[in-house]
Amino acid sequence: MAEAGDSPADAPQLCGHCGENSPKYKCPGCLVRTCSLACATGHKEKTGCSGRRDRAAFVRRADYDANTMMSDYGLLQELTRDHALLRRDAEQLGIQAKGLRGPAAGSNGPPIAQLNRAQRNVVTRAKGERQVTIRYMSPGIKRHQQNKTIWQTSASRLVWTIELAVPEIAEPPNQWIESGFHDVCRLGDLWTRLLKAQPGDSVSAANAGDDGEAPRKRTRNDDSARIKLPSDDGKEYQFRSAIPLELHTAIAHVFGGIPPEELVWLIRVQDQPANRPTFCRIDPLQPLYTQLYYQTVLEFPTVYVYKQEPATWGAYAVTIEAPCTAVAAVGTCSGQDKEASDGHSDTPAAGPAAEPQLVQNDDVAE
Repeated sequence: MAEAGDSPADAPQLCGHCGENSPKYKCPGCLVRTCSLACATGHKEKTGCSGRRDRAAFVRRADYDANTMMSDYGLLQELTRDHALLRRDAEQLGIQAKGLRGPAAGSNGPPIAQLNRAQRNVVTRAKGERQVTIRYMSPGIKRHQQNKTIWQTSASRLVWTIELAVPEIAEPPNQWIESGFHDVCRLGDLWTRLLKAQPGDSVSAANAGDDGEAPRKRTRNDDSARIKLPSDDGKEYQFRSAIPLELHTAIAHVFGGIPPEELVWLIRVQDQPANRPTFCRIDPLQPLYTQLYYQTVLEFPTVYVYKQEPATWGAYAVTIEAPCTAVAAVGTCSGQDKEASDGHSDTPAAGPAAEPQLVQNDDVAE
């Protein structure tokens, strides 16, 4: 028993399972200290702990020691061995890796994935004419398979696949993916016109267009709604929303009656540390292409809609930057310290745009 003058830190520690003896061992998984093999086994049975350290968990630099380094080294060895076994199995089964091999790597080097012609056109046009960088993922990734973004040559614009997420709706689904969204249209119009119609009812006649087409009935077997979206070129485009009926009902209940400009619209800034999530504000009343200047998106944009600014993202504090438009400096929305300058126009500065750098590795689709 500790003396009266001892502090809690000086008090002797006891086994975390039996609470009687001094501990001799420490569980790699949950760091509970135990006194014997029987207590260590009993601890695992009682708590369901695997007894293995999560080797992919974040470790602060101050806590990084030799044991952690050796564990990481062992993990890399296992990944290298698994990769070699998968390559051998692929060769035995006659599965050919797509893409070319790097000239510096030799004939035995890893294959380099290449963008196809349509993807190269989208990346080049997006970078040169819209100042937005698009990164493609591996073909097997679901997000890559969902991406239907194209460059419409006749109108010189991007027709996006976009993802809208409403994290304040706890029950899934709380996000959905739309295809065919012209970047000269506004997200606020999409949001407003979708919420004008009550879930399960037909789309309002105001959104049916001037052609007299009857509004489309929404049923649980057809979770789509046809609406007309205005654009900054004075035209209206037929848009068929894929929002699920359950999510439409939840959004109408939580956000009904709130104008889109009073909501918080965010897009995540890429290439930031996982423990420092950074978001950039976007204006739903402006065309989408003006809100993606100098942004980097993975396949297609994901837009988060909130009633109030989020304070945390997972276990980390959120950083929200200024709107990422042509008025802001290039570095403002890319995590750089460069300040925005005054006197910019609403359009990008004249001059040739930087050529997009196509990263040729396993994370790039063919």
